[in-house]
Amino acid sequence: MAVAANLAVGSTIPGTVHYYTFSGTCTYVPPAVVAGAPIISCYYGNGTEVMPGVYSTGVPGIGIRLRNAAGQPMTNAAGVKCDTRSANLGYLDASLNYSVSVSVEFVKTGPIISGSLDPAQTRFGFGVYDGSTAGGLGGTSNYIGLSGNVTPREISCNSTYPPVVNLPAISALTLANQGVGGNTPFAIQLTCSGGAIVGMTLDAAAGTPVASAGAGILGITNAGTGGMASGAGVQIVNASGTEPVPLQVRNAMGNITANVPATYRFGARYIGLGGTPSPGTVSSAMIFTMDYQ
Repeated sequence: MAVAANLAVGSTIPGTVHYYTFSGTCTYVPPAVVAGAPIISCYYGNGTEVMPGVYSTGVPGIGIRLRNAAGQPMTNAAGVKCDTRSANLGYLDASLNYSVSVSVEFVKTGPIISGSLDPAQTRFGFGVYDGSTAGGLGGTSNYIGLSGNVTPREISCNSTYPPVVNLPAISALTLANQGVGGNTPFAIQLTCSGGAIVGMTLDAAAGTPVASAGAGILGITNAGTGGMASGAGVQIVNASGTEPVPLQVRNAMGNITANVPATYRFGARYIGLGGTPSPGTVSSAMIFTMDYQ
């Protein structure tokens, strides 16, 4: 695990977010395990909550955080009888079925020292709030925990990139007929103090919707209002323009050599979202996050 030297305390360590989904059916045990009952997560570990929603892992400087599908962390969640209903994972349906998703991530909590993750401290459990072991999701045994050795190293990296990528004007009719158009190349250059395996995650910036994460499509900010176009988006593609670059997932960028600039080339183009787009200004904003291993 390579951690950027300037990563602020309290920040998620890039590249450490993992997603989990689980589903099943509960046994009817009133009054708690009934249709509509909330499913929650508690911190089962023997560590402490070192900052809101972040718990110690046994490795100095690294904490662990679990979020629900809406991105809410589990705060004040210590113990098998915690109450995190305000950040619940979902609810039992009429047939007592459930399907919930969570994410687990590591967080920088201070100066990082090499060590081993303690599975007794990285444990989050799941259950129906106030439910029984027999009818709920598992009492004290239904949990996920992470183990392994952590050998972090600090790395300093600088990136250069165009603040604005200007796409050419294109007619709405042309876009409707061709589907895509106006591909414009741009590049992100990275230089690091040490060698590393690099990953990059692209996402929409605040105020810009995601039209399709898998297809790499950013929506238009304030589409259809104040002279802004609608019915189209901006698609991020690879350097040759043949494949979309997905958003909200880690894209492997390969190895980087110490103090040798690496250039990652992309393209941005208009893409129709069905029918003939309404003409107007197209503006989208994107952020990128680098991670190093």
